[in-house]
Amino acid sequence: MNPAGDSDAELASWRLVAETLPAMVFTASPNGAIEFVNRRWSEFTGFPAEVALGDRWASLIHPDDLDRTSAAWSKALTSCESFELEMRVRKADGSYAWLHSSAAPLRAPSGRIQRWIGTCVDIDTRRRAEESVREQEALLVDSARRFQALGEALPVICWTADAEGWIDWYNRRWYEYTGQSEREARGWGWQAAHHPDDFLEVMRKWPDSIATGQGFEMEFRLRRHDGVFHWFLTRAEPFRDENGSVVRWYGSNVDIDAQKRALERSKRIAETMQDVFLPKSLPQKAGLRFDAIYLPAEKDALVGGDWFDAFELPDGRTVFSIGDVAGHGLEASITVGRVRQAIYTLALRLDNPADILKEADRILRYQEPETMVTAIVGSIDASLRRLTYASAGHPPPLVASRRGEPARSLRYGDPPLGVGEPRDFTLRELEIEPDMVVALFTDGMVEFGRNIEAAEEKLKSAVGLLVGNTKLPRPARAVQELVFNDEPSTDDAALMILQFSEANVEMFAQDPGDLEKTWRFHSSDPYSAHHSRREIVAHLRRVGAEDEGLFVAELIIGEILANTVEHAPGLVEVELDWRGEKPLVSVRDAGSGALRVSGDLPDDPLAEDGRGIFLAKTLAEHFSLRHLPGYGTEVTARLPLLRRAPPVTPQEN
Repeated sequence: MNPAGDSDAELASWRLVAETLPAMVFTASPNGAIEFVNRRWSEFTGFPAEVALGDRWASLIHPDDLDRTSAAWSKALTSCESFELEMRVRKADGSYAWLHSSAAPLRAPSGRIQRWIGTCVDIDTRRRAEESVREQEALLVDSARRFQALGEALPVICWTADAEGWIDWYNRRWYEYTGQSEREARGWGWQAAHHPDDFLEVMRKWPDSIATGQGFEMEFRLRRHDGVFHWFLTRAEPFRDENGSVVRWYGSNVDIDAQKRALERSKRIAETMQDVFLPKSLPQKAGLRFDAIYLPAEKDALVGGDWFDAFELPDGRTVFSIGDVAGHGLEASITVGRVRQAIYTLALRLDNPADILKEADRILRYQEPETMVTAIVGSIDASLRRLTYASAGHPPPLVASRRGEPARSLRYGDPPLGVGEPRDFTLRELEIEPDMVVALFTDGMVEFGRNIEAAEEKLKSAVGLLVGNTKLPRPARAVQELVFNDEPSTDDAALMILQFSEANVEMFAQDPGDLEKTWRFHSSDPYSAHHSRREIVAHLRRVGAEDEGLFVAELIIGEILANTVEHAPGLVEVELDWRGEKPLVSVRDAGSGALRVSGDLPDDPLAEDGRGIFLAKTLAEHFSLRHLPGYGTEVTARLPLLRRAPPVTPQEN
């Protein structure tokens, strides 16, 4: 009997059609013996059709699948119902691939089974993908189980989140610390435990990590169950699938409150000592002008070991020094004080800068063993014709002699103080030319970015612009601004400028109290806020030149203060720094509201909110707004206002 139930010709015709189909096709007798397989079967298995006939097909089934395949086929034959199963079959290359096999009975009009007709479809790719997914899911479940078991044993807060940042598990230490229930903490419930001053930055960084798949790390404060806030260091790393997609996040919160408070205390002490050790003034005489600047590192707000100094001796010589003590913080500041004082004392009895360095090296090895210091000590004779210096591992001085041409580097010196065996240091000499500029700096002036060579070239070009330029009130600050171009200082830095020009130094004489002033008030007190604003404006009028810039400066100050009072209630600090050519005003608050103001013009032309800060940003020569970790918000603006030059005392004939 043929599949159609008629002649052998029709059977032959049906088999011809089966040979053209893209799937493997087979037929079997009513008792299940294979009668026919098309050529697709032979192409797949590499065997002739005869190998599959009868029950010999079983030899090609994977041993682990043979019993269930035979059982399923027997069940279909017994029940006269359709057959369907997935099994592995050996391919022509000897490997096994998954096939989906199905067969249905072809019945005569009487209902008797005449023949079974079936197909086999290659599903190996799909099946292996499904197995990979199952293995990945099992791995995730096992990883989560292991992490949770480990997390419960660790003395820190641990947590997990899905790919979208939804936190689905904390260890018990989170609930013990915050007092939250599992329902309260689930998902984004952790937001309720955050300090309001840190919250905006957290909500900027964490969603950014979720979107980019980059690891998360941040220090912020969390409220304890009794209302007390502690500092925590939080890290989160993504877990990715084989395609690189983030499927989970694993995180930890470590209580660093004790370390943070100790660091703040060390910072305050170090800042105080640094302020004590840096000179309050530098020598100024006809034909020689000193100017210097010190920049603490912005990262971690740590004071380091950089210093500069210059002083005039009774015999008319001027001695200067600059250096860098390895390390940061209190110990480095103490070493700065000792080395600077040693150089000062030695200069009173030694004329040779090389000898001064040699003795300073001996003192350092005795007082601070295993401490490395780089330094330059120099001396200028009373006639301002000759400069001698010696260097211990410090960046070489820069010298510029022609206006507009970049400065050139002098030769590197000897190894740093405190390194290797005690030694003599090389004395070097430089003939002083009219209008020559010498720049001494620490490595923080050029190592704040990724391209140190580019920073060095910028520094050389900026120093070259000072040749013959005697009108800048703060040449060191002008150079620093050109080099850094608003980039943060990643390490502390010092820069000292020596200008050998005939300048009227009295032009730059100013009451130090006028150059740097600070006001503080509480924004909730209208009287104190208004009084402080009046004092600031009065100061601008007293020190600033009488030009149109005065009105613009008052407008900028007024808009910034009005915005701060409205959006950031609490303590407000206003700092005015006029050591440069134009004043730099910094307004700091203890809240976070100012960060909500973008500085862009409002979409609604009739809206008042946001218009003032947009105006201040537009009118200021420089404007920035940033969050200060552990403090609040800082708005900084450079006012377009020149400082009024003090009257020059008439010279006697």
